[in-house]
Amino acid sequence: MEMRCLVWLMWFVTVIAATPAWGATANQDDVRYVGEYHGVHEYRLNNQLQILLKPDTAGTELAVNMIYHHGRKNERLGLRETTHVLEHYLVYRSMDKHKTDYPDLKFKGIGITASDFTYYRSRLENAVELISIIEMEKQRMSQFKDHLPYLQQAIDEVDKELTATHQDKIAQEYELMLKDIFRNEAYAVNPAGERADLQRITLQDIKQYWAEHYRPDRATLVIAGNFDLPGTLALITEQFSSLAVSQPDSKKFEYQKLPQYGEREFISRAHNAKPVVWVAYKVPPLNSPEFAVARMTSALIFPDTDTGIWQKTLLDAKKAESVGSYIFPFVHGSAFMLRIRLSTEKQLTELKKFLAQEEKNFALRVTDKMINAQKAELLDDLNKNEKSPKLFVERIASHVASGDWQSYYRLREQVEQLDAATYRQSVQHWFRPENRTLGIFIDPRDSQADQATPEKKTPARAK
Repeated sequence: MEMRCLVWLMWFVTVIAATPAWGATANQDDVRYVGEYHGVHEYRLNNQLQILLKPDTAGTELAVNMIYHHGRKNERLGLRETTHVLEHYLVYRSMDKHKTDYPDLKFKGIGITASDFTYYRSRLENAVELISIIEMEKQRMSQFKDHLPYLQQAIDEVDKELTATHQDKIAQEYELMLKDIFRNEAYAVNPAGERADLQRITLQDIKQYWAEHYRPDRATLVIAGNFDLPGTLALITEQFSSLAVSQPDSKKFEYQKLPQYGEREFISRAHNAKPVVWVAYKVPPLNSPEFAVARMTSALIFPDTDTGIWQKTLLDAKKAESVGSYIFPFVHGSAFMLRIRLSTEKQLTELKKFLAQEEKNFALRVTDKMINAQKAELLDDLNKNEKSPKLFVERIASHVASGDWQSYYRLREQVEQLDAATYRQSVQHWFRPENRTLGIFIDPRDSQADQATPEKKTPARAK
């Protein structure tokens, strides 16, 4: 199955260490209890650090994630890799710090840079290590150490990651798609990153970016798994309540969604490119009630399911070799895409006719039986996150960045409640030609072959 939910992550894995013990009670003057939702307890410190605690004493795993509400959408032109480089820089610093201070205790940590957020996730063997993790996150937020070797290491590592990504054919294709459908918007930046920007980044650039964004009022600390809630809350309060928001408020990200003004199409020609057509639609943002409809659409069109609507029309009739569906969830507006691989360029005309017809009739063909058949699979995928602290703290990150972490759970509820009538009403808002972008990727030699004389082409058609 090739259904994918992508969040544009640039990642770096490292091993860091920890040490035990903490205080007992939280100072009630420093922390406020917000409430509980689906077993997640929310708190706020006086400096506005958001805390989400999801204890599960019956399990054995434990995971921590510090999520910062900034990402590649916040970067300045010409310095578009600042967020990514800073993430690597701070991970290198943590590695050295913990190897020196806590050589006996180790755990795995990972840094992620996405369009809407940056996070630092750690997997722990037991709650004894929490003190070291919390201390590390406090240092990452409150102290910046000038160290040029860290900067060069970070730039070199990011360069390797970007080089590998840019060599991936499918990544190159969806990069161009996102640039086109989000043109003049924050998400139009190259999702894989701009290598040309790396050598422009200075120590002062990442230090300034850190000062603007690594602050308690722009962060959320998530902990899930087997831990003691009162003791952990006391530990967090003790470590973070003293951090004041002393920096001037940075300008908040402003987003203006622009209409598409009609169907768009572009053609990219490259050698050794078997004909591929990407079909993209702008869809509602991640925390919208209608995002569940986009997820359901991906499942319904999927060719290897019993209700794969396009299977017989495209695959069984040999009008396409494969169909893959993708969801790109963003905070301010998402994208739903299909990747259709053809056998020859000649099939393009027929595919365009098929798309035009399908957009008119697709919603009307969807029944409650078809939707119910897909619910179990979608809900199973969403519920897997609940069983794993590691997956939970990772998957909730994009919802946290949206400013509404509870949308993580509402998405499941919206899938459960979805019926054919509600689905049809919603999907017709965006599944239409004026919201469609076609990206056509063809080998130039295919076009040359199609321009052959009729006498040469007739035998091939007869076969």
